[in-house]
Amino acid sequence: MTMQSAQHNETAPAAIAPVKQSVPEKINAPDIINLTARLAQLLAEEADLLTHMNIGKIGELQQEKMFLTGALESHRRLLVKYPHLKETISHQERQDMEGVVQVFEDILTENHRRLLIAREANRRVVNTITKVVRENATSSVYDASGIRGALGSETLSVTLNQTA
Repeated sequence: MTMQSAQHNETAPAAIAPVKQSVPEKINAPDIINLTARLAQLLAEEADLLTHMNIGKIGELQQEKMFLTGALESHRRLLVKYPHLKETISHQERQDMEGVVQVFEDILTENHRRLLIAREANRRVVNTITKVVRENATSSVYDASGIRGALGSETLSVTLNQTA
């Protein structure tokens, strides 16, 4: 062995053994219940903000909502991968889950209803602004014949930087 190859072997990284993932003994039902309850709470806050058209504050809730949905998705994937874990949920935990899921679904339905109302209100505001701008447009242009006329309505584009 040459000096160079000996130095090379000393600095070579050790082989990394693959990490074995162990099968969990049971699903963490209280965690699922708490995550779902908190997500329902956030959706209720969002629904209230939609009612007051406080769109900016809704954005502040999104990061936590993404975290909660990601955590719940991890639990869902675990149950798909290891379906026998469903059997480790106690009767009381199952009842608690059903209750929190019902509350979550009710809030989700109300949140969706309010979101549709907010979108419709937003659409009406944009249409009203567009109509007012069209009616009061003072810009003039020359057509192909050199005749001065009003700016065509096809050129008007209005958007708001926040939507519901």
